[in-house]
Amino acid sequence: MEIRQKNSLPWSHHLAIGNMNQAHVHHQFGRHLTIGTTYSPVSDTGLYRTPQPAAATALRIKAGGNAGDTASGAGARSVRLWGLNASGDEITAIIVTNGSSASAATTVTFIRLYLAEVYESGTYGTATAGSHVGNITIENAAGTEDWAQIQLNGFPSGTTGIGSITVPRNHVGLITSIQINPEVQANKSTDVLILKREAILQTAGPYKPIVKIQEIIGMVSNFEITFDMPMVVPELTDIGVLAKVSSGTGAISVDMEVIFLEAESYP
Repeated sequence: MEIRQKNSLPWSHHLAIGNMNQAHVHHQFGRHLTIGTTYSPVSDTGLYRTPQPAAATALRIKAGGNAGDTASGAGARSVRLWGLNASGDEITAIIVTNGSSASAATTVTFIRLYLAEVYESGTYGTATAGSHVGNITIENAAGTEDWAQIQLNGFPSGTTGIGSITVPRNHVGLITSIQINPEVQANKSTDVLILKREAILQTAGPYKPIVKIQEIIGMVSNFEITFDMPMVVPELTDIGVLAKVSSGTGAISVDMEVIFLEAESYP
């Protein structure tokens, strides 16, 4: 059997494990179990918050969660957040869980949140024991807006499902592939819009428009596309994934691969 040096692996393999300087990849996965007949974001909660910079907010875990998800409990002991601050820079924050009470708020403020995941757990996860006990809802520090939720969904997921993402400042985003999995139901189809909105830090009009960059209509089965030439998205741009069904409600999931290249500009 031929033995190959690891350096001969494709560049995408090295990117995936962090061996590429100034580049990293997001496999942005989102799902919505009850998409209706009007377009809404493909995410667990049907939300992707997009406030302007002046409305940047600290985030916390909402009260009303499970008592087992606490700093010394059997469930989630802490949660990590990924998003952007008011300058458009990618930031992370770790929140210690507080059972059924609200947690302390983050010390950093967010204008975008595209991932929340269990960071530490009191349970060694198995096929029958997950890493959190209840749904974990992320809200603004004022307690007036939900931002995301780590859900149970039959088995503790350990992470959010948010199909949208935003390209940070001083980066370029490359959309390399999109996979869409609609619920297959008789006499029902699913439509998906992929949108971009540039210049998210603008504070006064005229504003950059929100623009369709991909549309898939009438899906009745799974859909996947890989771009030989990636779709290029400039810095400080929202990439939004919205869906609707032809009647009633339906479930859908989306997996979008986006590479962030640092210290790049486009066009």
